[in-house]
Amino acid sequence: GILKYLEEVDEDQSLWEGECFVFDDRVAVKHNLEQGQYDQCHACRYPITSEDKQHPHYEKGVSCPRCHGSRSETQVSRYRERERQVQLAKERGEEHIGDQASQIILAKAKKKSLKKQN
Repeated sequence: GILKYLEEVDEDQSLWEGECFVFDDRVAVKHNLEQGQYDQCHACRYPITSEDKQHPHYEKGVSCPRCHGSRSETQVSRYRERERQVQLAKERGEEHIGDQASQIILAKAKKKSLKKQN
């Protein structure tokens, strides 16, 4: 498909212009599957640019200029807490989501259970 084309065809020989939206943390890719310039708003999932991140309505993990003011206070509080948990995990050198995060959670639960038994 398109990703294979971007990976294998040299940019100077390619008919593809711009970036390709992908449904993972990369958001958009260029030729050779290099990460593109876009990021993603974690509230509305809309692609955002570095200019969007400079806007007063941008709050990492909470809102972007497109969705600011469109979420309930409960949602905004939840997004802020999620972002806080992501940052805490990063400070510990851990992943907040994904398979590695699941393994960390299970290991911590097992350790806690063993402490209770002793």
